[in-house]
Amino acid sequence: MQLTGSNEPKEAGASLVSYRYKLSPPECDHHGRLFGGELLKLVDVSAGLVAAKHAQGPCLTISVDRVIFLHEIRVGDVIHISSAVNRAWGSSMEIGVRVMKENQSDPLSPEIYCCHAYLTFVAKPTLPPTPNFILSLTDYLGLTRPPAPLRAQLPEIKPTTLLERKRYLLAGRRRAHRIKNSKETDRLLSSYRAFVDELEKKRQAEARKPLEKENELVDRLEQEILVEAYMRGDPDVRVDGEDVVGSIEGYMEKVRVSKKVIDQLAMKKGHGGWVKIAVPDEETVSRATGHSTHSEGDDVVEKGLEIASTVDFADTLCMCLWIVRPQHCNSKQILFGGTLMRWVEEVSSIAARRICPHAAWSSAAIDGLTFKLAVEPGWVVYCRAAVVKVWDSSIEVAVTVTCEDRNSKNPQIRPVSDSLFTLVAIDPESGRPLQGSLRQVRLPEEGSEGPVAKIAAGAEKRREDRLLDKRVLQQ
Repeated sequence: MQLTGSNEPKEAGASLVSYRYKLSPPECDHHGRLFGGELLKLVDVSAGLVAAKHAQGPCLTISVDRVIFLHEIRVGDVIHISSAVNRAWGSSMEIGVRVMKENQSDPLSPEIYCCHAYLTFVAKPTLPPTPNFILSLTDYLGLTRPPAPLRAQLPEIKPTTLLERKRYLLAGRRRAHRIKNSKETDRLLSSYRAFVDELEKKRQAEARKPLEKENELVDRLEQEILVEAYMRGDPDVRVDGEDVVGSIEGYMEKVRVSKKVIDQLAMKKGHGGWVKIAVPDEETVSRATGHSTHSEGDDVVEKGLEIASTVDFADTLCMCLWIVRPQHCNSKQILFGGTLMRWVEEVSSIAARRICPHAAWSSAAIDGLTFKLAVEPGWVVYCRAAVVKVWDSSIEVAVTVTCEDRNSKNPQIRPVSDSLFTLVAIDPESGRPLQGSLRQVRLPEEGSEGPVAKIAAGAEKRREDRLLDKRVLQQ
């Protein structure tokens, strides 16, 4: 692949993007707090603008190395988003994004540090110049091969200030660390994805078992209705050879039951054995139709039921799916990275409710979200999340994202991204983190070498790194 682009270094501030944004209610939850995924969409937009300015062409999000949420943002707040290129290598570059919040009471006072993120972008290869008519014809006929796309060669970054030099050096360290651990991390997450898929298949198989019992129940109800009608001498019921045949309201076809079975049921009931059906009271009917004035929590309070202190890993596993539509894509008709991060946060919060259903879950950090595949409109995206670690007031959720091209004749499930999401349980009334109210997770009995156990074992180290980064950023 050939290279194209200018090798003249650029100053870090040449591609700087800085703007302000006011948060509206649709971007916040019912407690008025900004969704972390909505903030990630704004972060991705800002970083994408910087990448496009530096590359002077279209770029794609490759990974989100680490996102740290330092302070909550609420509806009506005005945030200041600034992005810049920290360093460039070949066709890829690291973009640093900082989010500050204005003081509502005094916009001229110092801003509050809210979020920091590092994203890696890659410049898209450019198509070579259009050949003449003869070469176009030979390429079409397969007589010659068209030239390969031109790989972008990004200009290097020339740091001028002490802060820019610091960002330049740290970007190189993060890239070296990412490359060093990429193979091992990919293997671990790949085995984890396979484990979750197998676990989901087992759950679906178990979920089909009650259907067999339901089928048995339907058979018994059909027999019950038919024997009552047979004993009453219903004219719609007749004996046909060794079977009893009759009509049941709501059935398209007649029901056929062995006469021996009908005779046995009739003997148990005795002569005139049809019984009066009890009519339910108004409260039972209102509950069944969903119009009861009591809430779901009333029964729990009245009966004094206690919430379990632990939950199985499998019970926290949940899956959401989306069909990628044009409004989810960027100008290049590829799924917008910010939209995918919003979906990841949504499925993570659903899994978090299994740990504490009455908490308001707030995003705290993202570790290592890598985009492996460009998703196109019409494809189906599957997001699966499960809780792997629980601390005093926060949890870590492992999320796997796969996709399926339903427009293809042979659709296949392909991986899109894997990430680790950290959420904090917030008291909806006080707005403070809940202490000691979270259920603990029982990991699968797969031993210490299993993928879930390995991910959970590394959670403490990731938490220490996040807290260290948080202290550095706050300083």
